[in-house]
Amino acid sequence: MNSDKNSLIEVKDFFQNTKDFLKLVPVSGKVGFSRKTALSSLKKDRLPIRIWGKKNLDGLGSLSSPERKRFLKRKLGDETFCVILSGGLRFFPGVIEEARKKGVPLFETELSQRICREEVKRFVSSLDVQQVKISAGLLQISSLGVLIMGDSGIGKSESTLELISRGYRFVCDDVVLVQKKANDKLVGSAPPLTRNFMEIRGLGIINIKEIFGPKSVMKQSRIDLVIRLKKLQKKRKEHDRLGLKFPEDHDILGVKIPLINIPVAPGRNIATLIEVACKVHLLKKKGYLASHDIVKKLDRVLSIQRM
Repeated sequence: MNSDKNSLIEVKDFFQNTKDFLKLVPVSGKVGFSRKTALSSLKKDRLPIRIWGKKNLDGLGSLSSPERKRFLKRKLGDETFCVILSGGLRFFPGVIEEARKKGVPLFETELSQRICREEVKRFVSSLDVQQVKISAGLLQISSLGVLIMGDSGIGKSESTLELISRGYRFVCDDVVLVQKKANDKLVGSAPPLTRNFMEIRGLGIINIKEIFGPKSVMKQSRIDLVIRLKKLQKKRKEHDRLGLKFPEDHDILGVKIPLINIPVAPGRNIATLIEVACKVHLLKKKGYLASHDIVKKLDRVLSIQRM
């Protein structure tokens, strides 16, 4: 689920995502299941999800009929997403009737009011995690989490396999689940179904963990660098041959990650190019870039010649 402030969540989605750990039982069938609220409103101190306990029910029972109607009219207004009655208690028939009229869904749970509130807060906190699926592979190379992107058939999986054989660690192939964590850190992992598996043309599906051992795989990795494999076109604009514009930036979930474009052509060892690109990137982070070094040397030579 995306946590964009303008995104909406329906009661039916809330129920599907929380029914197991909140032990929710719908009281009025699917009445109000199409009711919506902004995700941002769920993160406010005053939740539109009302969680009632014994005190709430006792207080309601002590009211006269007119007072109860006024109370319910106020509590079951448009701003109310749903009402959960905790502690294994049951709603009064009058509450159920009024909720039906207003289209407000009611749920009952055996959990205590305190635990129910904690679980709802935990669920709301989980909405802060932004996630996206990216068609790519993910490896850890020289302490860097490297996302390898490129068109289908360009050699991503074959290059990844060769890098694994050199001792680098595999996270996933083909599809990467990328999550945005605190402090704008991106973490990539494999979908549970495809974890440790890779498809290689001619070999089919292979299990990396079984072939190369448990140390060859990781469940997840931080994403530090993106490498995009691109077909080398005959008619093309000149590539940055000196590497003065190296690397560029790639945006994922609003986070800018360094991007290196590697042109792919017959005879080029893609795995070696990826490996070297990672080491060049690490050197650049330490302040060294070979292209700058050679430009400085060229400037010195030209200065001497002008004397």
